[in-house]
Amino acid sequence: MVEERLAAAAQVVAPIESVYWWAGEIQCSDEWLVLMKTTLGRFERLARRVRELHSYEVPQIVAVALTVGTADYLEWIRRETSPDFGE
Repeated sequence: MVEERLAAAAQVVAPIESVYWWAGEIQCSDEWLVLMKTTLGRFERLARRVRELHSYEVPQIVAVALTVGTADYLEWIRRETSPDFGE
């Protein structure tokens, strides 16, 4: 996702234990949590790409709204997710 400029950065947290309902039963599995920094304008493309690559039928793809951040960090995210940056 980072290489494709869909995310400025990705943090991988693993392994985590996930407990959830699936197919009428409680499931328990080890998973890898990936937090990606992107813009609202790139979210749908990022979500589509995750769905293409993920093995789950319904992967967890959620956005957490950023209410505040330093101007330089937010600009860095915007710049690094620009499809034209670095060309």
